Amino acid sequence: MDKESDRDVWLSDNTDTLIEDYEGVLEYPPELPDAYSHHNYWMLTKIRTTIERLGLSEDERVKALDRELIKKLKKYGPPAYREKERPDYWWWHLDEIYKGTYPKEKLPEHLRDLLK
Repeated sequence: MDKESDRDVWLSDNTDTLIEDYEGVLEYPPELPDAYSHHNYWMLTKIRTTIERLGLSEDERVKALDRELIKKLKKYGPPAYREKERPDYWWWHLDEIYKGTYPKEKLPEHLRDLLK
């Protein structure tokens, strides 16, 4: 799958809107945010992949949300297993990160200290 095929019509290429969308899937609904829900996990993967495609992964706001995503795994656990469409991206491996089996060196520097 090439980067062009990751494009989704419903996602904005506006930096602020995209980062707000990322924050939204980490927060809502409060009982089980979409990022951790088996049925809505696809939203997280599409948003985070678009952030990567647009070169926004080094934005401090994105890094803070990445950290929040990993920290909240302890509370909500990972979504149920799903085929990893883009195994080269760490956000497709929340199950392994949660279990502590994901290689630390494959995570960005700003997340490595959060592993078990």
